Amino acid sequence: MFNRSDFDQLTVEEKSYCRAIGDCRGLHFVTYPSVAFQYPDSEETIRITRAPKQQGENGLKFWLHAECVDWHHERESYFVGYVSDAKFEAISEAVFNKMVAEQAHYLIAPLKQPLHEPSGFIGALLMYSMKTEFIVSLFAEYEDEYIHFYWDTTS
Repeated sequence: MFNRSDFDQLTVEEKSYCRAIGDCRGLHFVTYPSVAFQYPDSEETIRITRAPKQQGENGLKFWLHAECVDWHHERESYFVGYVSDAKFEAISEAVFNKMVAEQAHYLIAPLKQPLHEPSGFIGALLMYSMKTEFIVSLFAEYEDEYIHFYWDTTS
């Protein structure tokens, strides 16, 4: 699993939106727009991105790609700063699952939880939380896949 040190070793080019948007085999995601929530005026969005683990990778490439899935091209110049400000705080599987549950609480159709069966957990990182932004960004690594959970609100 990657950490802040792995990220810091990347060049600015390797952290760029153009590089991050590149190929990430098996990546798939589901997005819950504001109308999926009980209170659509809250303008919340959830995006859950997954990909099978690739041999020889530590998840960093997946995380960068997952962060730019819904990134707007006109904001490309802000991407490096955004990913560079991530906290890379190690969290437990219980904390990961609790944070997902808290952000998904107001979905009209309940989110199947936990996002991964409770086996094969390797580690998780809190990248952004409500402590600093109106964003929650989490990364989890399991023996068979990577998961990125993203929640934000514009209100």
